[in-house]
Amino acid sequence: MKLTKLILNNYRSFGPNDTIINISDLTAFIGHNSSGKTAVLSALQKLFGDSKIISSDFYIPLDKKSDESVDNHFYIEAYFEFFDDDGEVAEEDDYGIAHYFENFIVEHPGGNPYIVIRLDASFKKGSSPEGIIDYKYHYVVNKGEDGLKPISAHDRDKIKVIYIPAVRNPSEQLKNATGTILWRILKQINWKQLDKEKINEKIEELDKEVAKQSGVAIVKKIVSSQWKNYHNDSRYNEANIKFGSSDLDVILKKLEVEFSPSHTEKAFKVDDLGDGLKSLFYLTLIDSLLELENEAIKEIKIQVNVDERVLNIDPPALTLILVEEPENHVSPHLLGKVIKNLKNIRSRNNSQVLITSHSPSIIKRIDPKEVRHLRIDNGKTIIKEIVLPEKQDEAYKYVKEAIKAYPELYFSSLVVLGEGDSEEILIPRFLRLYIDDLDTLGISVVPLGGRHVNHFWKLLNQLDIPFITLLDLDKEREGGGWGRIKYSIKQLIENGTDKNEVLLLADNSILEDSRLEEMHTWEDYKYINGWRRRLEVYNVYFSSPLDIDFLMIRKFLDYYLMTLEKNEGPLIKINEHDKQKRIHELTDEEKQTIAYQERIEGDVKRALKEKGGEGHTYSKEQKESMIWYSYFFLTRGKPVTHLQALNYITDENLKVNVPKVFTRIAEKVKLLL
Repeated sequence: MKLTKLILNNYRSFGPNDTIINISDLTAFIGHNSSGKTAVLSALQKLFGDSKIISSDFYIPLDKKSDESVDNHFYIEAYFEFFDDDGEVAEEDDYGIAHYFENFIVEHPGGNPYIVIRLDASFKKGSSPEGIIDYKYHYVVNKGEDGLKPISAHDRDKIKVIYIPAVRNPSEQLKNATGTILWRILKQINWKQLDKEKINEKIEELDKEVAKQSGVAIVKKIVSSQWKNYHNDSRYNEANIKFGSSDLDVILKKLEVEFSPSHTEKAFKVDDLGDGLKSLFYLTLIDSLLELENEAIKEIKIQVNVDERVLNIDPPALTLILVEEPENHVSPHLLGKVIKNLKNIRSRNNSQVLITSHSPSIIKRIDPKEVRHLRIDNGKTIIKEIVLPEKQDEAYKYVKEAIKAYPELYFSSLVVLGEGDSEEILIPRFLRLYIDDLDTLGISVVPLGGRHVNHFWKLLNQLDIPFITLLDLDKEREGGGWGRIKYSIKQLIENGTDKNEVLLLADNSILEDSRLEEMHTWEDYKYINGWRRRLEVYNVYFSSPLDIDFLMIRKFLDYYLMTLEKNEGPLIKINEHDKQKRIHELTDEEKQTIAYQERIEGDVKRALKEKGGEGHTYSKEQKESMIWYSYFFLTRGKPVTHLQALNYITDENLKVNVPKVFTRIAEKVKLLL
């Protein structure tokens, strides 16, 4: 039995239209503060916990104040399924089926049955600030007003919630846990009468041994004597000193957990743990409780006699674990264990986990398909799932792993998509020349390796997160130049951009489809800059004419040369005696040699790659720069090279020579924010 869908209507920040939330075995809700994450968890507490319904649970539009609401209404519906997608019943699911099969809904022949449990609540203004609140719980047995059937408290109790709040005191929670969850665990043991009698006998023996001590006898005598001075009721004449109660419930509440071995002879108690370990132990107790309930279900299934059961309880069919910000109090290196334990909890058929989080360290360990992104739009919560490419598509694995590698994009106010590692280093450095604090503004730079950019456009469009893309123009490389322009135009159209707008020509005609399809074959680069600037209107920018590394060499070569050691740099043979000299030490006369021209031609081919052009669209100076481009970026690591050079470039020098594309990107970032 698993919760598969939740519908919220008019509840808290969820407006008057149905908000449908698909639920998996482990579902993570992410978004900015006050986006509605806690509201989702609280809805389940209203349905299956003991959380009281209050006036603030009812949605209030932005244009109204809470005291203007005369009457209001909300409902919450929870959908539960009992079968896997292939129609096979899971091992323990028949326990839930036995409780709920009378209320199954089947929408079509051969369809999987499910149940719907609904909470309706209404508010009317009254004499008290909280007003008059009424609520009812029902099964939904069919559509329409007459499709509701009252649900018994017993049936509703078969679904439990355990809520772990974000703001928590681990010591206080563990105190409650050892008094409630641990007690609940121990109470599940089938304490047979003979066991109880043996425990009582041992306690009596202990009491007698204590009473034999001469000091205890003196204390008992004095207490009894003084006691008689205060009353004359014969029922309470004697005051005895006993070890403890013979009531098993009282004894169980006094039991506590100890940890050993320790570095001392004394065992550690729960109070001796740090806050992080206390939080982990709290999850351990919950995990243990669920495992015991699982064992109890197995005993019930095989119809073990009540007197012979090890566990004597009536377990719930499903427990929902609601965890707010599991990263709280836990050091980063333990977050992996937290998620591993939560995944272990969700793997059981009698439990599911729903979490909220602001931590990229948590989110990157969650499958993107299990993430639900929340945001506020005009006072209402909008919730979206993460849409990945088709699973058989090569892009599926790449995009999935890229999202997990850069989960901060979920929490961003704006995302800058770049080609690779160089962009991840250089874009923030340039943006900081114009924008003070990227982190405070929520700007993320996400390198994508130039692959499947279109899928990230779809993702960010769906989540309504504004973004800017910086691509390599790769002029004269295979697929580059006009091919990059064509790719960008087609993906913009696929993502909803008005085709007639993006393809509008200077004479107000529209570029024909046939011309667009052959754009990658165009050889005349006369108009490519006009198309580049057109695409900047749609937040697509290009490092031109080649890539961002080439831009840096063209603008800041002197600083890259400062990173060279004494014997570093490309060599060239300058005469027939095979004498070699470093490129940056050549005289103007030596640069006129055939050897130097051949070196340029060779490095142009290396820079433009195997199936690239001859460099005829590049100037003489640009071709010469390709010697250094090849040396610094095709034989050495790009990130390290850029970081070394940036150490020598002051912000003032950077701003004086900044490539214009970064100035335009910074202006667009400010505009979008």
